[in-house]
Amino acid sequence: MNVDIGKLKEIREELDRMAESDVLFVTENNTEKYAIIPIELYDAVEDMLSGLNDPVFVPQVRIAGNQEIELSYDEYERIKEQILEAVEKTLMPKPEKLN
Repeated sequence: MNVDIGKLKEIREELDRMAESDVLFVTENNTEKYAIIPIELYDAVEDMLSGLNDPVFVPQVRIAGNQEIELSYDEYERIKEQILEAVEKTLMPKPEKLN
């Protein structure tokens, strides 16, 4: 949504006093509801967020085998924990049998 700055005469003075890197918070019912930031800062944030969501930067793990399986790093970590837990339960000696 775009707002014509001409319609915001009441806060024009605040906007004029803002430095290039300042953020103006808009409060409604004693709660900060909006933030007005310079377009350069918005562009930088948008670039950073789009980079984080880019599939090139999302770690992928390939499973070796006869099937082509790719997992996200979080899926890999969950499966790894399940495997380690199963191995520990299966192969770990019982404390009462240790001397």
